[in-house]
Amino acid sequence: MGPYNSTKADRLASGKGSRVVLRIAAAFLALGFGALARAESSAAVIGQIAKQFDEHPLIMIGELHRWEQLHAFLREMIRNPEFVCRADDIVVEFGNSRLQALADKFAAGEKLSETELQSLWRETSVPLTWNSPVYREFYETVREINQRHLCSHSIRIVLADPPLDWSKIKTAKDYAPWANRDASYADVVEREIFAKHHRAFLLAGQFHVVKQTPEGDTDGVRAAQLIERKHPGALFSIVAAPRAVAEAMHLSPAPSFEIVRGSELQNADFALIATMNPHKKWPPMGYVVDGVLYVGDQTFLYPPPAIYLDPDYQRELRRRAAIIREFSGQDFMPAIDELVKEATKAREQKP
Repeated sequence: MGPYNSTKADRLASGKGSRVVLRIAAAFLALGFGALARAESSAAVIGQIAKQFDEHPLIMIGELHRWEQLHAFLREMIRNPEFVCRADDIVVEFGNSRLQALADKFAAGEKLSETELQSLWRETSVPLTWNSPVYREFYETVREINQRHLCSHSIRIVLADPPLDWSKIKTAKDYAPWANRDASYADVVEREIFAKHHRAFLLAGQFHVVKQTPEGDTDGVRAAQLIERKHPGALFSIVAAPRAVAEAMHLSPAPSFEIVRGSELQNADFALIATMNPHKKWPPMGYVVDGVLYVGDQTFLYPPPAIYLDPDYQRELRRRAAIIREFSGQDFMPAIDELVKEATKAREQKP
């Protein structure tokens, strides 16, 4: 046999080529193990939260609106049978309770028109916020788990915003009866959860999940407080911590969850995590919430601004914004102007 002649493939398998292959292989392995480790960690955190159903019929998470990573985790939660199958219902802030029949149809797999589906979140007492894709994805995930028969029972998505009808609201006086969103949320929980002896996962903004408020607070009684007054101990309240807050509180790496009472967080200053009234004097954290969730990064997901170029929708948004401004002084008009300007600029620059 003659001398061995090295081919290009042979050379790649030795020396520098082999080191490159090994580094690439190691990188893919690291990515795979990293994803696996995160999935295992997420499942463990979801299991910890699910255990709170042992002692509380309600678990409530306070979100920062449009938080992309938090909503990705929330979708993981409701796809996990260990958590979601222990609940009968999911109560959300981002839906007009007058349209509950439409939500029931959608969650059951029936077809809705695009206008009907969008009305669930667009017809609420709050403009703009719920247009973020994360809220539509949440509805679709509930529909998905029901279609997959993930649980032995269907999961109902219960809408808790006031049942107002914007077509009948012409003035601030017309709007006034529908302005107490916390009372509406608590009433829905009373009627749809407690009266039916159900268990539920509750989702709302951080503003609504606190059990005590800061000194001098004039924003009214929160949904969590109203529920606790009638049903002491029924509600386990959780807030999500951004990265800087998690680091300041020395939380475990994301995703992680910690029960406040009995931990070092019990006497921590809730102002560290408060997105509303952070400069006021809050009670210690153990009096405000029951748990803290940390999911890692924080980016916010907004809809394409082009949706605001629809003349009918834009006109109606401006009409509602004017009524809300007259009622409370809160002015959404500059935000609408900016969104329209951004969308117009993008359309003009499009080749």
